[in-house]
Amino acid sequence: MYLQDIIITYIQSCVADNSKIRFKGKLTEEIEEIFPYINSVLKDAIYNKNIPSITIRKEFRIITLYKNELAVSKAINETDAYEIVDYIKEIVNSTYKNKDSIEPLYEMRSKPTAIEIYNYLPKKNCRKCGEITCIAFASKILSGEQDINKCVPLFEKENEEKLDVMMDFIQMMGY
Repeated sequence: MYLQDIIITYIQSCVADNSKIRFKGKLTEEIEEIFPYINSVLKDAIYNKNIPSITIRKEFRIITLYKNELAVSKAINETDAYEIVDYIKEIVNSTYKNKDSIEPLYEMRSKPTAIEIYNYLPKKNCRKCGEITCIAFASKILSGEQDINKCVPLFEKENEEKLDVMMDFIQMMGY
């Protein structure tokens, strides 16, 4: 096993959502050498070789790994925090185990902006998604508060190309 453990060192209310928690952890090993491999395996990862760090999403949670630390925001509770720790250990150890068959990816992906998402929506402001405008829907897609499947016009035949791009965006964002 490459990464033995992650010890939670700090838990506090989340600044972004006070109904959730944020926490930090100390890794028992330095793992920065595996970041380009994780970046290749997880299509929604954002790798920054200058820091070095890698940020991934698990549903609405934001997880950032540094060479021997972890920072997580929007965890549901302490039980969820420990489940996230196990999830990260599994990703790191599985990736390390298979790294000889993985082509490392050193480039930094960037998350699309709300405007980029909006540009690939049908722009009908039909409100079928529950939002007043398509730009509001795009913003909530970006934050993880909305589901792309609620945009009914996007799934119509004439929007197939837009849907393909949107599905790439959704995968990149980890939804």
